[in-house]
Amino acid sequence: MNLRKVRKYILLVFVSIILFLVACNKNEENPTSIETNKDDIIVDYLHIAHTRTNDTIGIYEKIRNINFDNYSMLWLGGDLSWNTSNYETNLSDISSVFNLQSENTLLSIGNHDYANLDLLQQYTNKPIFYVRYKNGITFIVLDTQDSLSNIVGEQLQMFNNVIDTISNSSNLILLHHKLFWMYGNSDLESQINSISNGEFGSCFYCVNPNNYYQDIYPRLVEVKNKGIDVYCVAGDIGKKVKQFNYVTDEGITFLASGMWFDDTENYGLVFHHNLSKKVLTWEYISVDDL
Repeated sequence: MNLRKVRKYILLVFVSIILFLVACNKNEENPTSIETNKDDIIVDYLHIAHTRTNDTIGIYEKIRNINFDNYSMLWLGGDLSWNTSNYETNLSDISSVFNLQSENTLLSIGNHDYANLDLLQQYTNKPIFYVRYKNGITFIVLDTQDSLSNIVGEQLQMFNNVIDTISNSSNLILLHHKLFWMYGNSDLESQINSISNGEFGSCFYCVNPNNYYQDIYPRLVEVKNKGIDVYCVAGDIGKKVKQFNYVTDEGITFLASGMWFDDTENYGLVFHHNLSKKVLTWEYISVDDL
């Protein structure tokens, strides 16, 4: 082999090695980044509740520091202020904080929001109870003040219509103010007065005897048995406890979050939704870190 051929051979080998290394780098980087993006498409939802103070108007001040743009949806568990719908100036301020008219803000009303439902609906642009669908999740927003914690009439009809037709959802979430699933539960009923802001009784803000385990819970189990995860998320805590979670034998998850304006440490309930895997996870995060 002459010198020219040797040089040509060495050059071909060198070029082949370079091309091989470049190809290896591409194979290592691109599929990994694509796979990571596919697996990590995650959006966050925030549930907060009981943001009222004991003043006639106004909300817990730390709420104003939250960047709600970090969350794909905001779920409000009621009792936003002491007299949420009594005064339009107060409601206007609350609406500007929570963006009540947004389709991504869902409000389950509490007793402190109830004074003027017509005015409230002008600001929310939504009914008092309703159904929404987003990102594969079906939401049922309930009014647990109506009929003293009982879901009856048009609300029950709406609920049953959803249960009868739900098929493509990965999750079903009930949003409501009262912890009405504590009544009638052998593990939870005795704890009502130590957990819920509203004690057990017959008052408007109380956890009242109700039809949850007669008309609501069996149908939720039907949904769970279809492979759809079910969450019931309440908002009437905060004064006695800041966090609550319980999973029933049938796999229905009960959660609650709420705040108390006079305490230094409060929490929001954050859901992380992996859109690719259709999986929800949740955690309580300090209001200072939301």
